Amino acid sequence: MGLIPDGLRRWADDNGATLTEAYRRGAEKVVEILLALQRHEVRTVSVYNLSRANLARRDDELEAVYGASIHFFSSLIPANFDPAVCSVKLHGDQDVLPADYLAAARDLETAMSGDDFRINILAAYDAGDELREAHRRAQREDCDINAAFDIGVVDMVIRTTPEPLLSGFLPLQSQYAQLVFLTTPLNDLDPRQIDDLVAGYRRIPQRRGR
Repeated sequence: MGLIPDGLRRWADDNGATLTEAYRRGAEKVVEILLALQRHEVRTVSVYNLSRANLARRDDELEAVYGASIHFFSSLIPANFDPAVCSVKLHGDQDVLPADYLAAARDLETAMSGDDFRINILAAYDAGDELREAHRRAQREDCDINAAFDIGVVDMVIRTTPEPLLSGFLPLQSQYAQLVFLTTPLNDLDPRQIDDLVAGYRRIPQRRGR
């Protein structure tokens, strides 16, 4: 499963909220979605936290994202997921992320060691970087390039805005994914909508071009 949590700046404007409030509420909603997916026995969820292109945003916007993300890493995930069941992995260019963000993410990676439910966090992520690294790994380990990606095939991608864009999210892994673009903003999302999406996906045969 892939998740693109989007539309938080728009939600802040529409609801008279600060960016800090909007992104913090968004982090809590992401946890609700993750819990819903875990209940449905989804094994892996990749969450788009920041593309590398997003790092060109205004400082106040980035500070709101970083603050909510640190809260997500240090408080929300430990409070809601069993470390013996869940694992967390950060993906992206860690050299360009703030030290406090990285520290919180790495502490969480160390603390969560389960195999049943994996949460991938994409931060300062760029698909070209990922492809180049997979190519180098495939050459180094003499394996097929598809086996050299850290993140496997994505079956469904949910974006919490109606714009039909992937914005560079795991393009190779998502090539046969069912794409869902919601009209309900992330911060107003009812987890029961996720239940309906998963049930609908499982009713449809997935032929992957065959």
